[in-house]
Amino acid sequence: MSSIGLAGFDFKLPPEVLFKEIKSYGINRCELVTPGDIDRLNATQVLTYARESEVEITAVGSLSKPNLGEDPTAALELLKNNILVADKIKTERVITYFGGHETRDKKEAISRYAKLIKPLVDLAEELGIKILIENHFSHAPGEVTNTAEGCIELVESVNSPNFAINFDACNFAIGGQDIMTAFKLLEPYIYNVHVKDAQKFDPVKDANYEGRVVKDLVYGDFLFCSVGQGITDNESVIHSLIAENMDVPVTVEVHVPERLLRSTFQAGIDHCRDWGLL
Repeated sequence: MSSIGLAGFDFKLPPEVLFKEIKSYGINRCELVTPGDIDRLNATQVLTYARESEVEITAVGSLSKPNLGEDPTAALELLKNNILVADKIKTERVITYFGGHETRDKKEAISRYAKLIKPLVDLAEELGIKILIENHFSHAPGEVTNTAEGCIELVESVNSPNFAINFDACNFAIGGQDIMTAFKLLEPYIYNVHVKDAQKFDPVKDANYEGRVVKDLVYGDFLFCSVGQGITDNESVIHSLIAENMDVPVTVEVHVPERLLRSTFQAGIDHCRDWGLL
């Protein structure tokens, strides 16, 4: 049975207080990011804090985008560090991204990406870790994970049981995709799920909004909001996870200003519980 975790990186707290904050919501699972929350130097200490608070770290993510730009060296090093951190704390999942490039066509970009990360996929296989690519909206020209079909092409090109999908319904919704069509296509490859919500950015009503605003190249600007107040059909995803008895972590993200953090997290938790998650 899938269970609820929180995006630890949304809190922006030092690890000695982060896990206590997570437990205050009645939650005992979370995701972290490297290098913001954890790295190889502090991984053992972070794990100690997590265990003291009885919180399980289900995944370690990073903003590695090897297809972004011309030189992938830094992105690949970040992903490698991500894998080594996960191994150090015995977490089975790392989350990464693809990244857009305006002049590479889809076929070239996927083939190049698969070759670039082959050594890291081999490392992940050796360590028993799954590299999960998170689907994205069209944040930049040349992003291929903005559709379920693009995600499948990428996963099949990498061709490893240790390379799969972190399913983010909100990212698909921002990019104008049908959520359940995408979920059904990607279901065999899904090993982690993100729950968050977004609504269209109104330049008048939201003129003084101090939080994060993201842009899809086709559908425009969005800001993040409480689950249930936006455009994302998270409910159907959760119901499908339960119906299919998929035992994958479900992590609530918020990406909102600090003043909205607690209410937005609580709304996400409440909705997930109302939909049948523990």
